[in-house]
Amino acid sequence: MPLIQGTPPSGGVIGMANRLARDVRTLADDRENLQAQVTANRSGVEAMLCGLLDTFNPHLGGHGRRVARLVDLLAVRFKVSYPAHQALRHAALFHDIGMLGMQRAVLFTPWSELSETDRGLILSHPEIGASLLRGVPWYEASAAAVAAHHEHWDGSGFPGRLAGEDIPIGARILSVCDTYDEMLNKPADAPAQFSEPEVLDHLRQHRGHKFDPRVVDMFLGIVEEASPHEEERRRPDGEMPLSLSELREGHRLARDLLNVAGLVLLTKGTLLAESNVLRLRALRGMNAVVEPVYVHESTPPG
Repeated sequence: MPLIQGTPPSGGVIGMANRLARDVRTLADDRENLQAQVTANRSGVEAMLCGLLDTFNPHLGGHGRRVARLVDLLAVRFKVSYPAHQALRHAALFHDIGMLGMQRAVLFTPWSELSETDRGLILSHPEIGASLLRGVPWYEASAAAVAAHHEHWDGSGFPGRLAGEDIPIGARILSVCDTYDEMLNKPADAPAQFSEPEVLDHLRQHRGHKFDPRVVDMFLGIVEEASPHEEERRRPDGEMPLSLSELREGHRLARDLLNVAGLVLLTKGTLLAESNVLRLRALRGMNAVVEPVYVHESTPPG
């Protein structure tokens, strides 16, 4: 029986199918390669921006990374979507990028002693940072949180005097995490230092004024879970894992204290003097020391 007119022989159909399959594989490979290039480019831009912060102001660089870890915890609790979580993480990393170029001393000068120019720069840094991030397509979703991270729940913040639910949820989360870390990890030469209880009291006092009450409550719950009572933190051998901010004169190192490169800064058994504690706190803002630090409380001489 003759073939129906226009129908290719079976071999032609198989050949066409094979060519289509090869084309599909090629397109899939091309897409995978392009996706890999985009991922590499995004990682490269992130590394470059983090490097700029570290180079021109190491305190801001370390602060951004610590805030990013905090917002990760809150993003999970608030069950935000994966894209929103990534956008918030980038907002945390770069929320102070608008301060690049500002003299470091300005950041720790009392407001009343600043010039009008310096005050204007500080007040405009959220908008400057948001504008810089909007220039990179994959950070555009982060810009809204950066622009509003100094807005207050009661409308007393800046730059737009937004209030309540008008403030993006990402900015409300970022505001609490930013305040916690900035107060807790002051550089050694800052005019004031705060303990963690003082910082947590500040968040409680401004709950419903500066900060979204729901975000504060969620954050305090996370801190409580991560900071068990001292008796519970003690290990069977008496070791206590502490953050740099919790170290005190008289603690004795239970393990070698390392920097992030794996080099020993202080050896096991070192009894921390005041000078050791001050030096370690100075390194805190640079994110240079491996935490927690394991210590024993020294036994008073008897």
